[in-house]
Amino acid sequence: MKPGPDVALSTIERVRGLLEASKAPMSRNELLRRLGESGHATTRQRLNRVLSFFIGLGLAVDGSKGVQWTHSESGDLRRAVATGRRL
Repeated sequence: MKPGPDVALSTIERVRGLLEASKAPMSRNELLRRLGESGHATTRQRLNRVLSFFIGLGLAVDGSKGVQWTHSESGDLRRAVATGRRL
């Protein structure tokens, strides 16, 4: 299996920020446009690699209307993990 293109950590962080801030799914075209506007343009191949990474970890989903961030930083969950309790 041929590995995908290398992706800079800054690209991963910017894509994550865009997805987390969005209340609705975002298309790949919209993500590419916003990345370009912020001065951090990337290729579709690299964007797809970042999105595959997030989706594979269960942090995002890819639907008919685009990609949406699904990970939630629950305060209750963090406290439970820190104390070893079950929810």
